[in-house]
Amino acid sequence: MKIAFEASGFARAVFFALLPLVAGAGAMGLPLLISLAGVVAIRPSLFRQVLEKRPLGLAFLVLLVAWAGASSAWSDWHGPTAAKIGALFVLGLLFASAAAADARAARLTLSGAVAAFLVLTLFLGIEAGFGLPLNSAAEPDLPAGEVNRNPSRGLVVLLALTWPVLAWLIARGGAARVVLAIIILISAALLSLQFDQLATAIGFAAGLLAFAAAFVAPGLVIRLGSLGLAAWTIAAPFATPVLVASPALVEAVPLSWAARIAIWRYTCERILEQPWIGHGIDAGRTTTDIVSIRGLEMRGIPVHPHSASLQTWHDLGAVGAALAAAALLFGGWRLAKAFKDDKPAAAAFAGVLAMFGLIANVGWSLWQEWWVATLLLTGGLVAAVGARDAKA
Repeated sequence: MKIAFEASGFARAVFFALLPLVAGAGAMGLPLLISLAGVVAIRPSLFRQVLEKRPLGLAFLVLLVAWAGASSAWSDWHGPTAAKIGALFVLGLLFASAAAADARAARLTLSGAVAAFLVLTLFLGIEAGFGLPLNSAAEPDLPAGEVNRNPSRGLVVLLALTWPVLAWLIARGGAARVVLAIIILISAALLSLQFDQLATAIGFAAGLLAFAAAFVAPGLVIRLGSLGLAAWTIAAPFATPVLVASPALVEAVPLSWAARIAIWRYTCERILEQPWIGHGIDAGRTTTDIVSIRGLEMRGIPVHPHSASLQTWHDLGAVGAALAAAALLFGGWRLAKAFKDDKPAAAAFAGVLAMFGLIANVGWSLWQEWWVATLLLTGGLVAAVGARDAKA
């Protein structure tokens, strides 16, 4: 057992040492990094711990991943998406379980997260302040818009670290840690405004509001957040066309958001063509229809719909949407109960839920491996805050 812990702990130490470099360079290596750490963490006790707790939310999440894999049978996209997501999900869960196996593991995990946050903040600060010098030097032939995607993804990873790290520092207390927490909060706030990603700024604001509110009413905030996201997951294809119907809205928003509106409208129409089982995992990649908005012509779904809820419906249908909503609802309810007397852990989860719930519904693809790895990393950090030793 001691040897297994030391190997797993060493793997997580290496993980957090490499995380700033991998995240700052675009986070595309994050799935491999977390998977390798997950492989090292494999031991029967981790599986036993999960089974003994019988988390209903996790059970629905497992069913969702299984249904996504099954949907590859009727998807027009024949890439290895399902296999990669399935493997990443299992190994990422092992990483998360090992990260919060006990108080000692949690302390190592959260210490590594603090160090990784500070180094990644420096990296992204240089990129934001001096015109992307590091990524431009690494990939000199890429257009500026594509180079900007690398630190944008790195910023999402940074925000994934923010709320668990803040919660842990606040829980531990002490003047030095309070100062460090303030520095981290200000750094995350300033960086959330960089790299032309409005969604990250809005997501950060939502996360901050939920984080603060959870210190006042931990159980209520988590339940409201999980219920709201579950409800939107079910309602998205029916509510979205109504919300974006106004021509004045299309003219008023920036062009990038007008493009999203066009994508959302098209996706909602496609959902109605196959509402029960969906078009299959990653089927949006095969779209050839062209839509036009404000003089901009593009594919109806350029790779993905820029909405996790709509993508769930489009790819997995009502079955997938119901499983996703159940995972959110039951998972949130269980954690609200588990963290009702642990305000730092509740705040960490509430901040993550609000921030990523918003970002996921306006931004990244549900099946991008780096995004899935980031969510699994965040889950492990929140669990580590809950497993911490209050006296440590």
